Amino acid sequence: MATVSLRVPDELKEKMDDHPEINWSAVIRANIEEEIEQLESRSVAHAVATSERLSSGIDEAEVKDRNTAETIREWRDKRHGADSD
Repeated sequence: MATVSLRVPDELKEKMDDHPEINWSAVIRANIEEEIEQLESRSVAHAVATSERLSSGIDEAEVKDRNTAETIREWRDKRHGADSD
């Protein structure tokens, strides 16, 4: 497990020291994990919203008979050139 150091004001440290029954490392670790989960869920929510926005602009009749793999290959070839496999 990695070690992370942080600084807290002296007054806060004194208050923490008044409660030796608390595992402050566990409290801080739980709060970091919660913050990471919130950040990741925001990223997922943003990706879903972007996907829905982009999907709403697709004409289903135009693409219903298209092969997705062929379309991806065409765009890769346009971007990178046909010879860069």
